[in-house]
Amino acid sequence: MSETPETDNRPRAGWIKAVPYAVLAAYALGPLLLIPLVSGPWPVVVFIFAVAVIAGLVDGLFFRPTLSLPIVAAAGFWIAQLLYFNEGSRIYTLGVIAVCALAAWVGSLLPSGAGRASSTSKAQV
Repeated sequence: MSETPETDNRPRAGWIKAVPYAVLAAYALGPLLLIPLVSGPWPVVVFIFAVAVIAGLVDGLFFRPTLSLPIVAAAGFWIAQLLYFNEGSRIYTLGVIAVCALAAWVGSLLPSGAGRASSTSKAQV
């Protein structure tokens, strides 16, 4: 009999469940707080991509790389774009998706002491 590869279909659990909500909140409220504090647009652009990178790394490191978080990040940026930015900034949505997905993939390659490894070993016990 041929063995099929085991897939990881476990849902988000614990604090990892909050990561997509935190991304949405960061994009919805971050520019509101940041724009009055800075004089130019570049700190806001750095914030946009930093949120995507941090969320992707956390998701890849402690959960698994999926396309759901990059899509949620893009939706969060789209909401921020409607609230705070001009229409020309819509192109950043593609960058947010790409950067978040790449960071999640890199996070999945890093060794995880408290993430996937320990949750997998708990499931096997």
